[in-house]
Amino acid sequence: MSDSAAAQEEIQKACREVTAVRPFYTEILKFYEAVFLAQEAARIGTHVSKIEIPEDILAMKAAEKFPLMAPADFDIDVAAAVRLLEKLCEIAAVSASPDMQAAAQTISDAMSSGVMNPTALFDLALGKDIAGRIPSDVPADMALLFGYNSIHPSLRLISEHLSASLDAKEPWRTGYCPICGSSPGLSMLKGDGDRWYVCSFCWHEWLTPRIYCPFCDNTDSGQLHYFFSDEEPEYRVDGCDRCSRYIKTVDIRKTSRTIVPVVEAIATLHLDMKT
Repeated sequence: MSDSAAAQEEIQKACREVTAVRPFYTEILKFYEAVFLAQEAARIGTHVSKIEIPEDILAMKAAEKFPLMAPADFDIDVAAAVRLLEKLCEIAAVSASPDMQAAAQTISDAMSSGVMNPTALFDLALGKDIAGRIPSDVPADMALLFGYNSIHPSLRLISEHLSASLDAKEPWRTGYCPICGSSPGLSMLKGDGDRWYVCSFCWHEWLTPRIYCPFCDNTDSGQLHYFFSDEEPEYRVDGCDRCSRYIKTVDIRKTSRTIVPVVEAIATLHLDMKT
């Protein structure tokens, strides 16, 4: 079985197992499962240039705790992203909410008519200036959603290439991704209780101190706390009294379910509603 086929099987299994215990996620995961499978399939035809960073620059960045590059500097495979964008619009047409269906149709029409170049959506997701390049009838949140999910395979490939330049065993003692500088979107507890953050942008995973707030660098255990439900022992929300922010955590030691970070990011939306 190829790596892509194995990854797709993992995604399908993870989605099945989530909806089996939380049926209220059935509809939203129906859409996102199709999105994640399309992204995984698109990885095969996505090609990005391997980035070579000189050793002295790597050493300087490690010493100064600088990320390896900024999101805007990610060089994506535009042709592959356009193909995936078209696929995502097709998926949204049959398995998304009415608002998303309408946005997908508007985006498709704008691209077909030449009113909008799809690279505007990609640049929006990369944080670049897109002034006047996206029609006003395309909702900003939908433009970002479609743009980001279309470049996702490129981001993952670049992140994987760059991760080889990092020491995976050395905790990264900052609250931002060592690859791209973005905030973590998810936390995971593994093995002997080691905490790993998952980047909200490039999905790189990095080891971090267990007692630590990624948003204000707080290490005072008296100001850091968490809460959980006995009904969902694998989930907890870690909060900080100093900055009043929180991060969702998946304790994979407390579940036999298949854990795929992109699926868990969706399957924990109810935790956002409770905080």
